[in-house]
Amino acid sequence: MDAATPRSSVTSIDDARRAMYRHQILAAAEYEFSQTGFTGARMGAIAKSAGVSLTTVYRHFSGKDELWDALNAERMAEFVAAVQLRADRTATPLGKILDAARAEVEFFAGHRNFLHLHLRDGLSWGTATTLIDAGRGEQREVWRTGMEMITRAAEAAVAAGEITRLRPAVVAALVISALQIWLTDWVADDCRRPVADLADEVVAHLRRCLTA
Repeated sequence: MDAATPRSSVTSIDDARRAMYRHQILAAAEYEFSQTGFTGARMGAIAKSAGVSLTTVYRHFSGKDELWDALNAERMAEFVAAVQLRADRTATPLGKILDAARAEVEFFAGHRNFLHLHLRDGLSWGTATTLIDAGRGEQREVWRTGMEMITRAAEAAVAAGEITRLRPAVVAALVISALQIWLTDWVADDCRRPVADLADEVVAHLRRCLTA
């Protein structure tokens, strides 16, 4: 090691190993949750899917609840970053809503196990945040964050006169509901349609609804 390089700036082998195990276990948990739901998933099955021992899983996570929350928190951070990156490229508030919807379609299509575990709940994404007992743990934060992002954009679109007949909260619910409907249909069709076509349909539908 170069004497001028601070030791704290170098990732240790142990840190790298812990990060690798964490990533592997979360990916396995995401798959198991998508297949059987939270209740049906077993820690032993998660360990097997990850290719590690059950002891290793428990060394990194205390149980399913912590795995579930860590997975949803990590995906939420990625989701928010992807949506903001796309929306920041657009000047108008309505354009930001539509570009955000496109980014959301692309995100879920690119994280199919995450999509499946949310669809498996059978809850309405557009109204789930109004139900006290909807969702589990950090999953509620994912839904709340998505709704708040779209509601803020809708408020700006209403203020700019681009949306005139709908309240911001209704706009957010319409956007989230459209995403769920189209993505559910896409999954039911074995994800055969090109993602770009799927996103185009969602955006065209929302443009008609929001500007009617």
